[in-house]
Amino acid sequence: MKLQHRAMITVLLSVFFLLGLSACATNPATKSSDFVMMSEEQELVLGQKAAAEANKSLTLLDSKDPLVRYVNTVGQKMAAISDRPNLYYRFHVVDDSTINAFALPGGYIYIHRGLLIHLNSEAELAAVLGHEIGHVTARHSVKQYSKAQAYQLGAMITSIFLPVPQGASMLSDLMATAVIKGYGRDAELQADELSIRYLPRAGYDPNATIGILKTLKRLEDIDAREKKDAGDKVDKYHGAFSTHPETEKRIREAVSRASASKAERGMIRHQAILTAVDGYPYGDSGKQGAVVGRRFLHPDLGIQLLFPEEWIITNTPSTLQARLRQKNAYFQLQLKELVKRQTATEVLQGIFPKRHLKLLAAGTQAGMTFAHAQVQMSAPHVSQATIDAYVFLKDSQAFVMAMWSNRDDFSLHLNDFSSIAHSFRKYNIKRDGDIPRITLYHWKMNDSWKRLATKSKYILGRFTPEKFAALNGMDVSEHPRTGALVKTVR
Repeated sequence: MKLQHRAMITVLLSVFFLLGLSACATNPATKSSDFVMMSEEQELVLGQKAAAEANKSLTLLDSKDPLVRYVNTVGQKMAAISDRPNLYYRFHVVDDSTINAFALPGGYIYIHRGLLIHLNSEAELAAVLGHEIGHVTARHSVKQYSKAQAYQLGAMITSIFLPVPQGASMLSDLMATAVIKGYGRDAELQADELSIRYLPRAGYDPNATIGILKTLKRLEDIDAREKKDAGDKVDKYHGAFSTHPETEKRIREAVSRASASKAERGMIRHQAILTAVDGYPYGDSGKQGAVVGRRFLHPDLGIQLLFPEEWIITNTPSTLQARLRQKNAYFQLQLKELVKRQTATEVLQGIFPKRHLKLLAAGTQAGMTFAHAQVQMSAPHVSQATIDAYVFLKDSQAFVMAMWSNRDDFSLHLNDFSSIAHSFRKYNIKRDGDIPRITLYHWKMNDSWKRLATKSKYILGRFTPEKFAALNGMDVSEHPRTGALVKTVR
């Protein structure tokens, strides 16, 4: 027993000694003493590994793309005046519609195209990149990593006396959290503060941060209104900024810090960012498919669909989803890659239980063979559902379409389901048009956001006027001056 106690004490002393050696480090940005358990060399290695994984899993624009080059130019200018100018910073553009940006350890910065197109000056771009650079200079990832390591050490010490399961995936989960949710509320406020500090050093207007935060608030409000209008539950904003402080609070803090700054008003460069994003997709790219009003286009897969009025369409990475506004009627389209030759009927029979499946038809539509059936079983949001199911075959690809509602209401929605299914055909750019893209327009004297939305045939759905206004950093009640260059979507 004495030997066991002696061994325990030795382990404890070793752990606390290592803890003490690692705990004292001066933060490059704040100059305060931080508790960290990682050297700068370890931080850079972790960043390289995390970036390699991110680059494999994300769709990135090519480094030679003009938008990437522009982002890199602004980013390098901000990095050069930061608190860690000795690092090599690498700036990437993620090719999707998400409103997000994130930083990995060691200077790897990612900004999504969806956020880029909503910026309205080069100063705002500099503010976003400055915020992410702030995460790197303040070593927020290292501090988060150290907390996790300390927890693991604590668990190890406890397990000497009482064995407990270890969380093997904690550190990989930590990196995923950094990419998806940010580094926590305090860290986000500190990154805002550092961005406001860096902006005048690089010659930009420190008030740019306020404009970005107001745009984020408008987009949150539009998102909530769309969900309420559709009949969905409206949760507190839970997307990429869920761990960021409430937007109103961040705006107040940014206003206060910008006001306290003695810096003179610097560069804004409104037209530079507009020129940079002109012609880029508004939403998803051709590789991901795009919603255009009531139509869904997928140039890469070569398909298109048309939905009746009152259907709300949502494109996700794995499925195309839709629901009838304020009703419990739903749609889903998935792609199934075939590994052997099958008929459309055989594919249907392999997806749904045969005892619940009633085959209705098989044949050819728009050059594709198809099978149609009805299925009686539970489905998302509906426990007792009737599912109208189709499979369309295009070479080795099977497009599985399911539309459903409560069994008692199924007949009320059958015409809509049939209309959607019969609209499914191969995509033709001359006939079906291109995906929505940013286009520049000079504001005329009698223009309004509603007028531009009408002219576009409400290309972004029911809230097109609000989305056009937010795209230009305004509320729908605000108007640019006559002759001003604005962004619209065509």
